[in-house]
Amino acid sequence: MNNKHQLLHDIFSAEIEEINQRKILSKDGDIIYRRDHDLIDFEAILLPHDKRSKVLNEVIEEIKNSQSAWEADQSVAHRGLIGLAFSGGGIRSATVNLGILQGLRKLGLLKAVDYLSTVSGGGYIGSCYSAVNAAQAKLHTQADEKTQAIAHDALFQHQPGVPENPIFRHLRNNANYMAPNGLIDVLRVPSVFLRGMAINFFVVFPFLLLFAALSAILLSAPINWHHQLATLIRDLGIPLSKSSERFSLTITVIMLTGAVYLLSPLVSVLLQSQMQKEKGNAGWLIRSRASRFLGWCLAAIFVCAALELQPWAIELYRDKLGQQFSFQEIALLGSFGSLGLSAIAAKLLPKIANVFSRMGIYLLGLIGFLVFWLFYLHLSNDLLSAMPTQQAGFAWVSPAGFTAIAMLLLGFNWLTGDANFTSISRFYRDRLSKAYIFGFNAKDEIEQTDDLKLSALDSNFAPYHLLNTTLNLSRTSQAYCDDRRGDFFFFSKRYIGSMSTGYCQTSEMETHTPELNLATAMAISAAAAAPNLGKSTIKPLVFILGMLNIRYDYWLQNPYWIKQGKASSDRPNPGYFLRELASNLSADTAYVNLSDGGHIENLGIYELIRRECRLIIAGDSEEDLALTFSGLADLIRLVQIDFGVIIVMEGLDDIRNGKQHYAIGTIYYCNEKVGKLIYLKTSLLGDFSLRDSLAPDAYLTSQLRSDDVAFDHNPYIAHYKTQDPTFPHQSSANQFYDETQFECYRALGFQIATTSLGQR
Repeated sequence: MNNKHQLLHDIFSAEIEEINQRKILSKDGDIIYRRDHDLIDFEAILLPHDKRSKVLNEVIEEIKNSQSAWEADQSVAHRGLIGLAFSGGGIRSATVNLGILQGLRKLGLLKAVDYLSTVSGGGYIGSCYSAVNAAQAKLHTQADEKTQAIAHDALFQHQPGVPENPIFRHLRNNANYMAPNGLIDVLRVPSVFLRGMAINFFVVFPFLLLFAALSAILLSAPINWHHQLATLIRDLGIPLSKSSERFSLTITVIMLTGAVYLLSPLVSVLLQSQMQKEKGNAGWLIRSRASRFLGWCLAAIFVCAALELQPWAIELYRDKLGQQFSFQEIALLGSFGSLGLSAIAAKLLPKIANVFSRMGIYLLGLIGFLVFWLFYLHLSNDLLSAMPTQQAGFAWVSPAGFTAIAMLLLGFNWLTGDANFTSISRFYRDRLSKAYIFGFNAKDEIEQTDDLKLSALDSNFAPYHLLNTTLNLSRTSQAYCDDRRGDFFFFSKRYIGSMSTGYCQTSEMETHTPELNLATAMAISAAAAAPNLGKSTIKPLVFILGMLNIRYDYWLQNPYWIKQGKASSDRPNPGYFLRELASNLSADTAYVNLSDGGHIENLGIYELIRRECRLIIAGDSEEDLALTFSGLADLIRLVQIDFGVIIVMEGLDDIRNGKQHYAIGTIYYCNEKVGKLIYLKTSLLGDFSLRDSLAPDAYLTSQLRSDDVAFDHNPYIAHYKTQDPTFPHQSSANQFYDETQFECYRALGFQIATTSLGQR
């Protein structure tokens, strides 16, 4: 067994230790100990057979009938694991999955869940469930097991005729979690963005000062090196016009590249005999290095041309714009422009590839570079204007002055800078924590538990929680992963990490990163907007998104460094922000960049498949107007590639035709083991426009007919649909829910679970 597989084996063993601690209250009021059962006794916890749907009974029967294959495989870590996955989708997913959670609780199926795996918005409600259970466990530490089990079992129940409990009321009151208290809350959102933008600018500004100082020195130097290099070229007998002198370096590099091309056949002949004597891959390596060298030659030509264009650009700027705008005016204009661009980018980022053509994306990306280029031109022009008349002594408007300012700023940034401080992550985390991380106190009142550690989550009565995120990488070690630009990274009670970074114990990570807790992990898992977005990264936009502070991502200490004892309690310095701007992200640095788990897999099922769960229940509430099941398609492809696991689905077409909310998947693991997937999709019963059109905007362009809404299932859900045809797939950018919107999504989730798995 290699090191990686041994490590995973150790992690799974630790997780199963936690799962085996679980105590389950049967419907007869007895305690069932999870350690005594490979596969949970469904009849002891579920509603009676005639109260369950036909499909649920069939799934349970198939799971029981596959027992022999599971018993025969000695390599499996556990023979009866059951997982529950909540997808990404912002507060829409959190609210729908709250209803699904209530529905599963009513059916008794929630008690059977061993793993709770969440992504992004699904992590809101998943973390809430974990937090409430942890608080309940702490509150009842002195009570007997049965009393504790009853208290936990009652937490998320939904009883007809009984007013909703404080948990639901708190969630409903905090549906507008980003700005719940009026104007000041609304204003602090752009204020945090602007503060980050200002600090980001001063991280980059010293380099502009240094480049401007260097340009001024070179342009005002008494020795014209362009002329001398041009003279050398003419001495070689190569004609060169007077106007071409300013590009003499570029011409020299072009000439050298041409010489390399001409000499390459001769070099190849000379090396051929040597390559034949060598063993192994010597010939291939030499050819690879030679072609790479040729690539660097072309890159050098473009770099030299760009550098030699700067004097011309500075001169053009001086003649056309330099006298019309001051530095303060450019900065003010840039600030207002950046504020507008950040608002637009934050709103359009989830759909940016559909909004703009490829050329439009590149043009938008160039805006960021253009703004800083104008700053550079203005600074260079100021220096060149001041230098001829500069009096003796030190002056701030001089190459020495600019260099001194740059050094002071660089020193200040290095001593105080923190890549996480300028990110929106902390503000976002605090807003989410206020809404979702809480529990009951001794007076049965809601109490915030903001500092709840992952290592303190309850394992006696709650499922083992996996919070899935994306480890952003520039490249990965496996060729087929290059398109992913990331790896699967999770937080849990016992371990944190990924295959690329390795895994460390959660308690060790919490020691080195005191601010890491359940709320922080929840916010990282839901960091939907960032310059680097795993497989969704748009390279031309990385720089401008970083400078506009569209950054919900987080820099976490590398689990590998912690495990090796190399970690420190220092902060991620501004160098990591520069790495982010350049999209130069690695799993080898002291800190690693994390963002939304949906940037690599948006259902949360991947890690449950890795653990070979026998039954998986998944609530998919990602934005999917056209019902194309993109998250499910990605999941099926990824597990086929990575694990060789095949998932075959039935019922997706019935979801698209408005006949049902669910589809059933059969999971084919190794050694003939078979698992089942119950896939619950956010959808409405009825015959919708998608029966006539596959267009992504079918809901928007079609007119609802009289038979398009099933009012009998739930009148206020159907009425809300007539008011907003995009329901239940309203944009994930909308994170400000009112009471009606919240209740319609919650009630839909409850309907999805109860009508799919129970008798109405």
